Amino acid sequence: MVTVSTLRRSSATALAALVLAAGFSVAGTAPSEAATVRPCQASVSVKQPRQYTTTVVNVSKVGNGAKVTTSAHYKTTTNTNSTKASTRGTAAVRYPIAGATPGRTVRVDVVATGGGTTWKCSTTFTPRRK
Repeated sequence: MVTVSTLRRSSATALAALVLAAGFSVAGTAPSEAATVRPCQASVSVKQPRQYTTTVVNVSKVGNGAKVTTSAHYKTTTNTNSTKASTRGTAAVRYPIAGATPGRTVRVDVVATGGGTTWKCSTTFTPRRK
């Protein structure tokens, strides 16, 4: 038999679960501060590099000494490289093209983090036959 007391208790429990799932705190403590996300700038030294050559991903407008991670999304694999930004907030990451599929655009995602701030941007290049 369901009583009013049981119904109130299960409703209160469900409400508390929803509030917690939404990221709010029942105890009244403030949620932790989220990192600030800002745009950065990325480009490649060669937009259409030949197979078995190298292109450089140039990153700018990130924080002094930020950790910069680049991920190049090829047809069948993703190559990830990390480096540290200079005091000017720039970084250069070399990508050997090897036998990448000619004509298939490779997207390079860039994420830099430092001092509670995250910078995100991307660029592309399209390999061509050697």
